Amino acid sequence: MHHFIINPCAGNGCARKSWPKIQKQLHQLNVKYSYYLTTSSTDLKQHLRRQAQLKPTTIFVILGGDGTLYHSLNAVAFPTKLDVTLGYIPCGSGNDFAKAAQISNDPNKSLAQLLAQKTPHTLDLGYFKTSNHTGVFSNNLGLGFDARIVEMTNNSRLKKQLNKLHLGKFAYAACFFKALRRQKAFEVTVVSPDFPAKNFSHAFLCTITDQPYFGGGVELFPKARLDDGNLTLVVIEKKNLLNFLSIFLLMLLPGTYHLQARSLSFYITKQLELTTTAPQIIQVNGETFTFPPGDLRLEIKQQKFIF
Repeated sequence: MHHFIINPCAGNGCARKSWPKIQKQLHQLNVKYSYYLTTSSTDLKQHLRRQAQLKPTTIFVILGGDGTLYHSLNAVAFPTKLDVTLGYIPCGSGNDFAKAAQISNDPNKSLAQLLAQKTPHTLDLGYFKTSNHTGVFSNNLGLGFDARIVEMTNNSRLKKQLNKLHLGKFAYAACFFKALRRQKAFEVTVVSPDFPAKNFSHAFLCTITDQPYFGGGVELFPKARLDDGNLTLVVIEKKNLLNFLSIFLLMLLPGTYHLQARSLSFYITKQLELTTTAPQIIQVNGETFTFPPGDLRLEIKQQKFIF
């Protein structure tokens, strides 16, 4: 049995528009299913958790973007972990998780892909804890510049307009230079059992990821995998503007040229702790909140998916 949970607002209505086509496909294939249209992130989490407790053998298929997936993952992870399998049909702006998991951005193709798969995949999630937030994520968690871009993009009218043209990922690029002016360098200390402690006095971008992509398809760390049991920390310092911009330009090229830049550091680990001395915006799967000065702890968790 498949239970589809649709976020009608995702991708500026992409999930809502895609659902009738998916229903038609399900009827043609004689697939038994039920569905629910969410009204808010709180409604989504309450509904998913309630249904997962009542019907743990059901496959819960999420129609939405990376943010919808984030809320779904946290619904089954807290307050206690539920042993359920999630499916995912991408209908958002960035769809970085779908790209990493090789899920088609065409809803009907991703449904066919999901129905053909009989055995779930066990994938890594990042788990984070601050003084005021706890959660899991499938994509990445960022402090500084990338979080600033996400915050500005989420509040941008341009994102809604581009989503209508299925070009939502370009909204992130449009906010790049505005965020560059607004974001300030910050101090962060990194501690892990896997490498010596490191202090960065001019950190500008600090991202923890368990897959290669961020910002709507930019390949931050090509070697990262969803099932390798590791988190990757990437820190870029901004000691001068030209150097910082050159790293981002290199990211747009195939390969790993940007990882050779002196102002970029990366670490592969299973757990780490970041300490900041000033408040920072954090983005998690495209959702943002303020991180007060203090500690941010991260480690690996897992979740069953079918796609």
